[in-house]
Amino acid sequence: MRKSQRKKRRSVPVPIASMGDIAFLLIIFFLVCSEVSKDKANVRVTLPESEKVEKMEATVVARIAVSEDGEIYFDGVRVDGAKDVEWGVRALLTNTVTDDQRHVQFKCDANLPKETFEPVLKAIAEAGGIIEAVGEKTN
Repeated sequence: MRKSQRKKRRSVPVPIASMGDIAFLLIIFFLVCSEVSKDKANVRVTLPESEKVEKMEATVVARIAVSEDGEIYFDGVRVDGAKDVEWGVRALLTNTVTDDQRHVQFKCDANLPKETFEPVLKAIAEAGGIIEAVGEKTN
């Protein structure tokens, strides 16, 4: 009779030295993608006042701001005009299904003339965004 020979199992070492690096990369990724980091534009704006201001709970896809100088910012980055806003919003909304995914926050200076901010509002609407205007509540 033959002796049954068992094959010795080799243990394969699992490299765990890089696990800490992966964890920190994931943390950085989620911080960059979070809602807090999206409003990074330090745009000087005097918000308009109204009695009918209420806090919205919907998720915002993009943040558009028009400064007191009339410069347009898309998620904190200066863009050349309303067409750039329309293309950017349209690109963000290509894969959206519900209206909850189409909210675009709009903020502009209260002293801007209508001719300055109206093309931006029109561009957001034509791209399919639901406009959420930012303002302050009057007492």
